[in-house]
Amino acid sequence: MEKVKATRFTLIVLLFVQVRVHAQQADIIRPGLIRAQLTISPSYMFGDKHTYFYLHGNLEGFLNKKISVVGETYYYLGDQTSNNSKYEYNHSVFFGLSRHFTKKNNDLYIGLQPGISLTKLNANENNLTSTSVGVNPLFSTVVGYNFFVNRVFHFFVQTRFITGEHNYDIHQSLTELRFSAGLGFNLNMLKAK
Repeated sequence: MEKVKATRFTLIVLLFVQVRVHAQQADIIRPGLIRAQLTISPSYMFGDKHTYFYLHGNLEGFLNKKISVVGETYYYLGDQTSNNSKYEYNHSVFFGLSRHFTKKNNDLYIGLQPGISLTKLNANENNLTSTSVGVNPLFSTVVGYNFFVNRVFHFFVQTRFITGEHNYDIHQSLTELRFSAGLGFNLNMLKAK
């Protein structure tokens, strides 16, 4: 009889915990949600047909369930072979808005983010005696998906298409496709209503 009571108690506790967890997860995506992530992002640059890598950081704040403000940075790490890169560096920063299509803990989004790149060409690879640093305007479109596991963690995948040009020393297209994925962190800054 004691085993039956203990089993019932355990089932009731588990049911309560599951309902409580489900209720808490239902309001993860809401105004005041801050989302952050850091990952390594590969890219493909169409102009020189090379694959480059970046350290990608993101900080996003939700104004409501459908609109967020986003800031993203990419720190250039080089290409796969690292000895024939067209660039010494190609860092970039983006800022813009995203439109979210949410359902429970699923978040599909699209965004427009203008930005700037800080770029310096590799003199040897571009057959130049010296190169100068260029600050270049960029425009990007973003498509991504977040799955919010709980109030603290989310998984993400994102694709960014970038257009721009480096016009210092020689003309070089900065048109690029970047891919990011990984685990991110969340923090709800406003109290749930």
